[in-house]
Amino acid sequence: MKRKILVLMLLLVVAGCGSGGGSDGGVSVAPAAIAEANNKAAYDKAVLPFNDIYSRWKSAETLAGASARISLSGPVMNMQNIKREADALVVSKCMLTPKANLSAGMDSIINGYIAFMGQNSYFTLMNTGNTYLTQYEKDLLNQKLCDFSIM
Repeated sequence: MKRKILVLMLLLVVAGCGSGGGSDGGVSVAPAAIAEANNKAAYDKAVLPFNDIYSRWKSAETLAGASARISLSGPVMNMQNIKREADALVVSKCMLTPKANLSAGMDSIINGYIAFMGQNSYFTLMNTGNTYLTQYEKDLLNQKLCDFSIM
């Protein structure tokens, strides 16, 4: 009797293994979930240096915005150093556009502060820089479905 029950249980287990268990025709969804998790990890790794640089940039920009014209040389120099770090980032093809927008925005804002220091027109430079940085932020949000391993 025990043997019949054991054989019956074994048959149920074997039959259950081949069915796939879902309405997807027996196709496993695990590889897709693994690929998505791997891409999320790659995305997080690709964006991490950008987040660090952009956070420091925003702090430096806030400090520069609160500084008197005569004391802007230090904050602007700090912003230039942060921009150089951003320019030196080695990124995958997916991150080339965000990197270009970040660099262009930083460059335009730095030039705006330099124009302000020289008592020249700076509004257009600042607005252009902010437009690039806004686009950079949007670019990062749209990069989640990219292959970040391709350099």
